[in-house]
Amino acid sequence: MVDAAVVRKWVLDANDGIISTTGIVQGFAGAGANDETVLFAAVTLMITGGLSLGGAAYAEAAQDRAAEIAIIDEEKRRLAMSPDEERAELRDHYVKRGLDPRLADQVAAQLMTRDALGAQLETEYGILDDATPATRPVWIAVRGFLAFLSGALPLTMAVVFVDDAWRIAVSLAVVIASLTVTGLVSAKAGTGHPMRAVVRSITIGLFIALLSFLAGNVFEVIDQFIPQIDVDGDVVPSPSP
Repeated sequence: MVDAAVVRKWVLDANDGIISTTGIVQGFAGAGANDETVLFAAVTLMITGGLSLGGAAYAEAAQDRAAEIAIIDEEKRRLAMSPDEERAELRDHYVKRGLDPRLADQVAAQLMTRDALGAQLETEYGILDDATPATRPVWIAVRGFLAFLSGALPLTMAVVFVDDAWRIAVSLAVVIASLTVTGLVSAKAGTGHPMRAVVRSITIGLFIALLSFLAGNVFEVIDQFIPQIDVDGDVVPSPSP
């Protein structure tokens, strides 16, 4: 069975790919960029965006793993030095949870006998298993990269195969379809209402597309006065004296 938390994280990363690529494509389209420029920008974003997201995911997962290892080592040290104090802490935990003190003492004693370290880690830090495997940060990074790629790829393919005259309309259609899929998957993995999830995702995506297109139009006007930021190649440089 697929972990719902993993699915929701994939949806978030895929949405990053969809919305980021939407912003790039619509922004360059609004600036009047040619086909090659839009395609280059979309492909570059798809690759670098996925790598950036994967790298950030790896760094976060590796830091979490290092923190887990430090906690486990510290708990082992405390158990070796003062097991009675650790048992008392465990007993107090269950008393606060509502158990009778005598029953809480019995529970603490049994847990300390069976798995003292596991009991302490679960009650104090919510760690249910041993430290995260060393390979987990790598897989998290790969998953993030592939999720971003899966979100950015459909729109990038539309840029490649759709004629310039239809690019904006088809791109918006691809965005709506992609966000509909991720919205439904997100709702399926959680408890949210599917229609609300889809409407929310599409609204955000189209809003970003509109802002990006308007920003591109602004740059189209500005590049008439600042040739250094020319995007569509319509500014002819002044001849050298």
